Amino acid sequence: MSPRTWGLGWAVAGLAVGAVSLSGQGGLRARVEGGGDGRVQFHYSARADVCGWGANISVGRSTYFSMGNSGEIMDRMECKRGPVVVRVTRAGGQVVGVDTEIAPATIPEGVTDLGAVPASAAADYLLELAGRADGRPGREAILPAVLADSATVWPGLLALAKNRELSRTVRSSAINWLGRELDRIGGDEAKKASAPLVALASDPEETSPIRQQAVSVLARSERADLDALTRMANGTDSWLRQAAVQALANSGDPRAREFLRVAFKDPNLPDALRVSVIRGLGREYASARDVELLRSGYTSLTSTNAKQAVLSVLGEQGGSANLQWLLGIAADTEAAPELRAQAVEAAQRAGATSAQLSKFYDAASDRRTKESAINALFKNGDRTAVDALVRIARTETDVSVRRSLINRLGRLEDERVKALLKELIGQ
Repeated sequence: MSPRTWGLGWAVAGLAVGAVSLSGQGGLRARVEGGGDGRVQFHYSARADVCGWGANISVGRSTYFSMGNSGEIMDRMECKRGPVVVRVTRAGGQVVGVDTEIAPATIPEGVTDLGAVPASAAADYLLELAGRADGRPGREAILPAVLADSATVWPGLLALAKNRELSRTVRSSAINWLGRELDRIGGDEAKKASAPLVALASDPEETSPIRQQAVSVLARSERADLDALTRMANGTDSWLRQAAVQALANSGDPRAREFLRVAFKDPNLPDALRVSVIRGLGREYASARDVELLRSGYTSLTSTNAKQAVLSVLGEQGGSANLQWLLGIAADTEAAPELRAQAVEAAQRAGATSAQLSKFYDAASDRRTKESAINALFKNGDRTAVDALVRIARTETDVSVRRSLINRLGRLEDERVKALLKELIGQ
């Protein structure tokens, strides 16, 4: 069949789908796999949010698969709305490959074409195949199933996710797509799919990677049961509690953000969880309110780990208010040396000038703070920083600090450094 004839055939085939009679996925399985080894393909309507060209497939607004040629094809050609073409390869009586394309231009040599099939029957067959093929073919069968138009796939995905006889990769793929389905279907259907995910995450007999992924999907989904996730974070299962807190820390949901704020102020929160909460408050969804909460709550923290987490996230956040606050911690002679040292490094990340960092070195009374100031000056690397480092190399009395500094300076291609080295050699 020529490419032109194949392309025109899509329109005709689309009209014929309703006339195809199949007795569920069992009928399609017999047609696809009943002829022995070889390659068989069929096609069906795609979901409204699916388009592509060949093996380059776009799903929704943020998911893109390029399983063949470069995505540059998508830039040059119209993104076709379908159909979905699935090509199943059998060898030794087993399915060994499942390839998915959108409106390919040609049929490869040696492929038996079954034509159009109902999308729902295709999805049922492919999910059933994922449950028995396992491994790579099992994973490959999930994508075309979720692309099918007007197909209810979340029950099949959930069955795959819960099936402990399958490989972790197949189960993980099913869980990921189940999370996407939660956001797409909504309403009571989303609740029905969300509850088993909560059970999967809460099952102590389940493997940790699967539990972790279920927790992550619940936190990522806009329509999942986030209240269940907060209950996990406040529960007695220490592993689940940590996983839930970390998942909430990565969420931008307002309910998750409020949970983190309350948890930060909880005096009974275990140290490891508090550190996760602090890091969550300071990540990409951090607001001015969150940053101020971290600064104002710093002195009430009793754990060095928690204080170091605050210093780190505020250094990453930057801004003049955070910089001045970090400089204050670095200058506090009553603070522990390790906290002053980290405050200096955080201040450098927040935008401290080389002149400011040089002053911290001059005021430092312990080796750790001195080394932090030197590291920060090297990171700034401007003329003022190099001038300060050369001066320190001449005047530092701590032999260990001075030797390390001179070794690092020796790697710089700078005339001032070369002059210093000649001076030291002549001494």
